[in-house]
Amino acid sequence: MTIPALLFVLLSSVFSTDYLAPPGGVGSEVLAINARSLGMGGISVGLPNSSDFTMLNPAASAWATEGGVAFTGRYTESDDPAWDNRLGFPMISAFLPLPYGIVVTGALEGRSRIETSLEGIDVPGGYTGDYTWSGGLVEAYLGASVRTGDWLAVSLGGRSTFGNIMSDVELTSNDSVPPVPVNSVYRDDADFRMAWGATLGLLLHTGRFGLGFSVSTDRKGRLEVDRDFSFSDEADTLDASFYTIPGEISAGVSFRPLPELLVGADLFTRKTMSILGSRTEEGSVYSVGAEYGTGDGLRPRLGYSWMDGLWMDGARTMTAGLGYSFDDRTAGLDLAAAHTRWDDPLDGELSETVFSVSLWASERWLGQ
Repeated sequence: MTIPALLFVLLSSVFSTDYLAPPGGVGSEVLAINARSLGMGGISVGLPNSSDFTMLNPAASAWATEGGVAFTGRYTESDDPAWDNRLGFPMISAFLPLPYGIVVTGALEGRSRIETSLEGIDVPGGYTGDYTWSGGLVEAYLGASVRTGDWLAVSLGGRSTFGNIMSDVELTSNDSVPPVPVNSVYRDDADFRMAWGATLGLLLHTGRFGLGFSVSTDRKGRLEVDRDFSFSDEADTLDASFYTIPGEISAGVSFRPLPELLVGADLFTRKTMSILGSRTEEGSVYSVGAEYGTGDGLRPRLGYSWMDGLWMDGARTMTAGLGYSFDDRTAGLDLAAAHTRWDDPLDGELSETVFSVSLWASERWLGQ
């Protein structure tokens, strides 16, 4: 038996610790909204959308009359270390109109991130461990929407969650003369395989009034934890189970009291989520916002939202944004900033500031 193989046998028996889940579960989450929506406090469910995509109501994409792509990026300065001074996973979407009023849409975006560590954790067998967790979850959507008339659209698609969370571990023996090397370094990789569920959307839009609704079912996927010792070329499966992302419901209304002015309100609600031993309570996000068209392609925006339960209970967010469309709406740019405050049971009042930018372009802009 080779020396590395012998060490692997010894360490597998001595360091037979279970996977230690991160204290924050899958980490800090973000709501699935683009820069235009962020600038208006988060409203999007009751608005037709001809140039971008919203995961909260895919039926809004039924108003797209030509193919195109959209890209949204986020940068955050926050008291939450998972997001502080970081760029978020970008949101990328594409839409393709087909005959009979059908629009096929695909999108990919980040939903959570974790970046945390703990030192001096007592490990069975007389060892102390230092742990560092990193990673997060991503969501994807693929589906189609169709306008059944000038004022009504429906959508049906599949929504998937996946990602991974890695924990880097260093164990140190508490004995002065241990039976194996004093230190062991290994990595546990919690791999969240794709968890698919269905998303149904509905949007009624008359020109001055909009009413939207969408529901996403529970999504269940396989969770596999692999352990890889620093001296080994192969990883061993430590555990395999299933995880569940709870279903969501979104609803929204919009109204134009003036041709230039759009106002709206949204509701997002989700059931309790329990993953990796961490529990996120059920709750809702309430959003209100407005957009004003100046007539020269510019659209300033304002909004406000507050969270009841979920991952930042009591969070209050002020937002502002600005949109610009080029001639004939072949392309456009949306900018947004949001400032959030919330109370943490241990750290008191915390805050974060998010900057977001969306770029979208139609097939005419792309030269098709």
